[in-house]
Amino acid sequence: MTSAATTEGRISVPGGRVWYRRMGSGGVPLLLVHGGPGYPSDVLFEAFEPLAREREIVWYDQLGVGRSDRIEDTALLTVDRFLDELGAVTDGLGLARPHVYGHSWGAMLGLQFAAERAPEWTSLVCANGLASVPRFEAEVRDLLAKLPGNVLDRTYGRELRGETDDPDYQVAQTEYLRACVVRTATPRLVPELMSLTTFRTMIGQADYHVTGTLKEWDIFHELERIRIPTLVLGGEFDECVPAHLADIAARIPDSEHVTQAGAAHMGYLEAEPLRGEYVGIIRDYLARVETRGR
Repeated sequence: MTSAATTEGRISVPGGRVWYRRMGSGGVPLLLVHGGPGYPSDVLFEAFEPLAREREIVWYDQLGVGRSDRIEDTALLTVDRFLDELGAVTDGLGLARPHVYGHSWGAMLGLQFAAERAPEWTSLVCANGLASVPRFEAEVRDLLAKLPGNVLDRTYGRELRGETDDPDYQVAQTEYLRACVVRTATPRLVPELMSLTTFRTMIGQADYHVTGTLKEWDIFHELERIRIPTLVLGGEFDECVPAHLADIAARIPDSEHVTQAGAAHMGYLEAEPLRGEYVGIIRDYLARVETRGR
């Protein structure tokens, strides 16, 4: 834990108020946008705290999760509202030309915001994030089919057959998470801060079986409009497979694609040295972008 000064607060966004944390000072600020949808930022971004020695780090819980206001009306659970929320946080906290890091669902928001709203960001880090839910869904099922132990049928197959109450369903889920999400550590998640309402509404049962409102989400055709330096980062064993991320980078004019060896979907939660390497890749990219701008 860094000794950098930390402040917390709440800020108004469309639909309510969200909790945020600011840590460190100086430099070009880095805004962290968490994944899910429905997972909070709590404990997930501890790996980034050392960066607060060299710049301000800011993160927030999206509306409906963590320490932010709850969402009672599912009509608020739209991509456009979450995009408006990202803009409200950036503007409301006075983040001038920040670097924006989005993980997974947060990266999806970052890509769409950059493509459609032309923000004045210094850079975008698309970390382990997809550009097409239909393609991603098929890719994850292909990964599951290649795992030993018939994991695809024990997860996806059971969902189709209405057998998710079988105790082995959760066992198979754990095998999938260990293979494709976090391989080398046990995540310290805080389930009571998660919003199942958000996840079920927008995703459904699981990443490999999307039945929610994001089912048809696809912005591959918009990526060429992004005019912000972009790092597309993923893991060797990521559920968002390297080929998907390479195709994202190929469509963004000023982009780099990096695949971290040995890591899966949540590189910042892997054991050391993978976790430090993940953050180091991002630190180095931010520094190089800033050097280019001088």
